[in-house]
Amino acid sequence: MSEKKNKALHWPIGIFLAIMAVVGMGIWTLKKANDNPVVMDEFYFGKYQDVELNYNKIQESQIAFDKNYNISKNLKKLNIGNNTLIITVTDKSNNPVKSAKIMVKITRPFTNKQDRNLKVISQKNGVYTFSPFNIDKIGRWQILSKVSVGDKTSFTKTDVNATK
Repeated sequence: MSEKKNKALHWPIGIFLAIMAVVGMGIWTLKKANDNPVVMDEFYFGKYQDVELNYNKIQESQIAFDKNYNISKNLKKLNIGNNTLIITVTDKSNNPVKSAKIMVKITRPFTNKQDRNLKVISQKNGVYTFSPFNIDKIGRWQILSKVSVGDKTSFTKTDVNATK
């Protein structure tokens, strides 16, 4: 009789343990989600809803820009400490573009807590020099840029590593 009672308790105990495991995994998932929040991608320098509504126009503008202009950046890596970004904008005939409007953001790919928005401090013959910025963490960074010439706009993302 005692054996029957033990066998009869196996199912309820098993179901209870399975429910507790599911609840425990749910709590663990919520904790991990709070520790790693979703960060909005700001590649297009705007709200994602605006980008979604105008994506085709953005891509057409990017294609038109790429057919007419070249962009080059001086940074292939970042150093811990002060850095200076220089962007050169030329047309396809290598003539400098002096009327470009440029926005630049230095960011980490997984967080926006360390974002740095750079401002143009000088422009001469299509060479745009930005305000110096400080990098304090080793690792992967991104240089996001938006370059507009007239009604043509280019968005670029350059991955760089910060080293000592």
